[in-house]
Amino acid sequence: MAENLDLLARMKAGEFPDGSRVLRAKIDMQAENMQLRDPVMYRIRRGHHFRTGDEWCIYPTYDWAHGQSDAIEGVTHSMCTLEFVSHRPLYDWYLEHLDLPFEKPRQLEFARLELTYTITSKRKLMQLINDGVVDGWDDPRMPTLRGLRRRGYPAAAIRGFCTHIGIKKTNARHSIEELESFVRTELNRIALRRMAVLRPLRLVIDNWPVDAAGEPVVDWFELTNNPEDPAAGTRSAPFSGELFIEADDFAEVPPPKFFRLSPGREVRLRGAYLVTATDVDRDADGNVVAVHATYDPATRGGDAPDGRKVKSTMHWVSAGHAADATVAIYDRLFAAEVPGDATGDPMDDLNPQSVELLAGCKVEGALAETAPGEVVQFERLGYFAKDPRTPMLFHRTVGLRDEWAAVQKRARG
Repeated sequence: MAENLDLLARMKAGEFPDGSRVLRAKIDMQAENMQLRDPVMYRIRRGHHFRTGDEWCIYPTYDWAHGQSDAIEGVTHSMCTLEFVSHRPLYDWYLEHLDLPFEKPRQLEFARLELTYTITSKRKLMQLINDGVVDGWDDPRMPTLRGLRRRGYPAAAIRGFCTHIGIKKTNARHSIEELESFVRTELNRIALRRMAVLRPLRLVIDNWPVDAAGEPVVDWFELTNNPEDPAAGTRSAPFSGELFIEADDFAEVPPPKFFRLSPGREVRLRGAYLVTATDVDRDADGNVVAVHATYDPATRGGDAPDGRKVKSTMHWVSAGHAADATVAIYDRLFAAEVPGDATGDPMDDLNPQSVELLAGCKVEGALAETAPGEVVQFERLGYFAKDPRTPMLFHRTVGLRDEWAAVQKRARG
């Protein structure tokens, strides 16, 4: 005993080189459980520690520190994943041989939560950061709580998803669409609605009235902030003779089943008027840069008094009142449903198009007042979270279409 204590003191004093000595627990080298065959407790490892600097050169192993740390911190139940089942006897052995003035905690094991198109290995996630694939632990593509929060996932949705899937003793992989369904349901209930145009195309209303000074008249519409929550009230949105619409909402030669704006076709502008496209402006390369249209003044509010129907309702932003924004559109970080399933290395399945950054987006001025971290619904486009650090940067949290039902249908065959 004295010799061992002397060696431990000399290890602590830095007398021995790295890897030359270890302190082991004397248990049973014939134990059926490999974890109990005189496990290592301390090893020599010189390295700068972010808290203690260079003060220490010996450090405890995980198994030795685990139970002590839990007991000292008042942990009653240490929840571990299934690979720690074989470690539990050692966890208990250490606690039984220590005179700790605390209630001894219990280790319980449960199945790891795995999601499709995602990895949860901390080592692999660190590799993503070190390789520059993502910007850090809070990158919105990361499955970390910091990343999910920055992307706009509500805590209530994550808790609801975890409650739904429960704690199991068998490893399973859940569809990412299932988690997104909980996120979408929660955001539909709480998120304010706003209009934003991500790929803007100018819409000029040629018969729009002007005032005595020749300036276009500005009309104002009261729009509902959240139809799921009457208490959210309304907001005033300006409407003028020049608007921005989505470039995808106009087709000069419409394909089959295209019901949005095209020459001679009438559509509804959300909450405002019915308009009909008449002509286009082109740049030097022949690209359409503006669409000309006429509006029907009798359709204020979006309905025709004669009862005629249109097949499409489009969102818009008044050009003279729009705010500029940058929007990040995310796809899956990995292209394979089970990353690494084919080759053994998840990095082989990285999706090089996992994020698209759109600059020059045109959004309602009200979005400038959105609090950092707040999630709003861009009408017809999805839910978007305002970045907590970068002004007028919005991350797409999830789209509007719930894909979970389709996943379930495919699973049923």
